[in-house]
Amino acid sequence: MSLKVFVRTFGCRLNQAEGAQMEAAFEAAGFTHVNAGNLADVIVANTCTVTQNAEAEGLRLLRQSRKARPGAYIVLTGCAVATANLDEVRGIADLIIPHAQKDELVATVMRHLEREYTPLAGILPPRTQRAAIKVQDGCDYYCAYCIVPYARGTPQSRPFDTCLAEARAMIEAGFQEIVVTGCNTSSYEDSGRNVLDLVKALLALPGLGRLRLSSLEPKTFERDIAKLMADDPKLCRYLHLPIQSADNDVLRWMGRRYMIDHIRFALDGIYALLPDISIGIDLIAGLPGESEAGFNKSCALVAAYPFSNIHVFPFSERPRTAAAAMPNQLTDSTRKRRTKTLLELAEKKRSEYMQRFIGKPVTVLIEMFDHQQTAHGWSAEYLPCEISGAGNSPVRSLHTFTPTAIRNNALVND
Repeated sequence: MSLKVFVRTFGCRLNQAEGAQMEAAFEAAGFTHVNAGNLADVIVANTCTVTQNAEAEGLRLLRQSRKARPGAYIVLTGCAVATANLDEVRGIADLIIPHAQKDELVATVMRHLEREYTPLAGILPPRTQRAAIKVQDGCDYYCAYCIVPYARGTPQSRPFDTCLAEARAMIEAGFQEIVVTGCNTSSYEDSGRNVLDLVKALLALPGLGRLRLSSLEPKTFERDIAKLMADDPKLCRYLHLPIQSADNDVLRWMGRRYMIDHIRFALDGIYALLPDISIGIDLIAGLPGESEAGFNKSCALVAAYPFSNIHVFPFSERPRTAAAAMPNQLTDSTRKRRTKTLLELAEKKRSEYMQRFIGKPVTVLIEMFDHQQTAHGWSAEYLPCEISGAGNSPVRSLHTFTPTAIRNNALVND
């Protein structure tokens, strides 16, 4: 009888891609996947530490799993390994795998369980409906608020040819969408070739359905990538920019590598080229020293552009970061109030953006069918869609439909 495994991944798209590879490796080792920890023999928490809440959520899973499934073999991995109190965790987890050893996780688990294990050569297709290619890891920007460089280390790019080979394997495995992801994708570099060169090479691969980029640092390649989107419809017209604040004083204190004029210049150029492009941004509410006037500048930026996705985070002090020790820390109530204000603006902007696609053809990657045979998936603009009458289009295929309404935050064709 095969062992059952439950992998729960928290946090960013890069972490999600790494979690998908863990699941594929467990499956290759003969495990059966289950969707709940209380059914599993092995439970893996692939954690995030970008905020205190994110770290706490991952550690909470460990405690709940130990209580609900006392006999399970519990594994802690991911970024929280670098920041959590491991003396406390050792009383809950049977195994702790640092981020740098994630690739060896399944082999280590098998060794501890005294099970035979022969790693499979080559690339393991993920169990997801879209394929993510991790092109680099780590970051050396050391922005004052960010724990990521301490959790993931300095930048390491994967070889250019390896990335292309992995993409070819995913296309051959039937994936219609490939997502280029990394910790700081903008810093990709291999033998003088940057992320723009890599994207061009990926777009040229025969059989590619479409290509999607994860987050890009502002003031790097965003305008060049937009030009590629205008020239090649296979590149999803979606950009995510971690802007964080529209106040120049805060940006300076945080060590960001741009001012708000750079952001506006980039956005104006991109929207002029691609009026319906989907642009998502990150904003942090309540950064140290953020005045009410500075916060209002972030609100004004949101109001000025047709953003599709706005991720809002209250500032969270993280260990070893400069911001945690900065003066002029704001109260929790101020952070929560500003977060709420931005979230309300974000909801309004997203609704307005989605309205643009009523009555227009939209291409969707079908990821599942529900019990009513309604197809569910995501558009190239990264908008959720529910499609009636798509029964002849299989999962993982690209299907074009014309939305007639928005229901439950999804484009639908009632």
